[in-house]
Amino acid sequence: MEIGPDKFNHIFDGMALLHRYHISNGEVTYQNKFLRSQTYNRNMNANRIVVSEFGTKAHPDPCKTLLQRLMSMFVLDDFTDNDLVNVVPYGDEIYAHTETPFIHRIDPNTLETLDRVNIGQQVAVNTATAHPHFEHDGTVYNLGSSLASSRPLYNIIKFPSTTKSGKLKFDEGTVICSIPALSKRNPSYFHSFAMTENYFVFVEQPLTINLMKFGFSSFTGSTFMDCMNWTSNYQNRFHVIKRSTGEVFPTVYVAEPFFTFHHINAYEENEHIIVDACCYQDASVIKALLVVEMEKGEKDRKSYGEKILSQARRYVIPLKISNDEQNPKTNIIQLESSQAEANVQDNGDVFLKYEELTEEGPLLCELPRINYDEFNGKKYKYFYALGKLSENLQTYLIKVNVQNRTKTIWLEEKTIPSEPVFVGRPGATEEDDGVILSAVLSEDNQNKVFLLVLDANTFQELGRAEFLLDSAVTGDFHGIFWPAT
Repeated sequence: MEIGPDKFNHIFDGMALLHRYHISNGEVTYQNKFLRSQTYNRNMNANRIVVSEFGTKAHPDPCKTLLQRLMSMFVLDDFTDNDLVNVVPYGDEIYAHTETPFIHRIDPNTLETLDRVNIGQQVAVNTATAHPHFEHDGTVYNLGSSLASSRPLYNIIKFPSTTKSGKLKFDEGTVICSIPALSKRNPSYFHSFAMTENYFVFVEQPLTINLMKFGFSSFTGSTFMDCMNWTSNYQNRFHVIKRSTGEVFPTVYVAEPFFTFHHINAYEENEHIIVDACCYQDASVIKALLVVEMEKGEKDRKSYGEKILSQARRYVIPLKISNDEQNPKTNIIQLESSQAEANVQDNGDVFLKYEELTEEGPLLCELPRINYDEFNGKKYKYFYALGKLSENLQTYLIKVNVQNRTKTIWLEEKTIPSEPVFVGRPGATEEDDGVILSAVLSEDNQNKVFLLVLDANTFQELGRAEFLLDSAVTGDFHGIFWPAT
């Protein structure tokens, strides 16, 4: 979070640090290494922050001439490639991701940075999520934005299954579908999307990006975060796309404004699509993750906790609407088990009302994971996530049963667990037959960390591997389990 005399302003800004816990023959080793991105190398060479990040404006790069600095304002390749958000498997390879089009191939054993790929050179996107979806044959789908046309587009992109050597066919990437943004100058920010067996679901939300302001940010000193606006008079729009054809459903599905980073899962049932996500009332959590706001929060944890509250919600999208269901007071959802609502409005839009999967109040629900390999896009029962008590910001792990709305908690005071990663038992027949892995930090000693192993069924601890290092261990956003070769 610091380079030379400079400090990053936002939790989304720090230099990407890769972590690896290697489990072998009953022993666990830990290692970490900074991603050697162009951003990292340029910052290190200058001993300053010379590449702008989400919430931090860079200083002029002393290694560039005045003309080079001016031209870099208009070159996409000069944007950050600091892939600090996720680590993603593409076939037999691992890539680090952020939300720009640049991804890096990582050696899973040494954590060395091997290759840099600009997926924007293969398909028409200027940004892409760090949460692609996968099929069992290795096909990869992602969502990106294209800003080159007169109206911004949300493009769903596809990379076909990997070659025999296990490498993804980046050069065969295609755009499956293009969705025009509601606003010509203020496209929506998005972090993830949903995929069922037959459909994609993209939520266009009221957190928008002012492209005019962003275009002049190099002159005005604005950060990417400064160019974001919460447009409270916008409704959330649920775009439904057929996977087989790329056709966008003509029905407009809307909901009261909310903000989401992460979808939990989505699936189809009796001509309905069920969409589960971790939702906030608005996007104030973005500002709450500024370093200065987090430091204030340490002094007043209860007030800070109220700024980051989220809950797991379920929205149900009816795919077939008959003529006798046009009354705005009629709930057209035909699922007996659902408490969600959908009403046809006078203008023909379908207004969606959510049902709670977790209650609002003292519970934050974020960084959700499921048994992805077996249940992504299918009817499921469990998800795992981080929770946080609003009164003291104590972080814990939570398992939620979405069918009966019960939850199980793992909590240990003065610890900070990371995103729970589900690993299924080979040959398992039950959805939660496996283990949960989480890297757990200490509030009292930043050099301590342990790898926690929970039984995913009972949520009881099976074991931990503890480490006391010579330097601090940082928190992280997302990770994967990668079977050793």
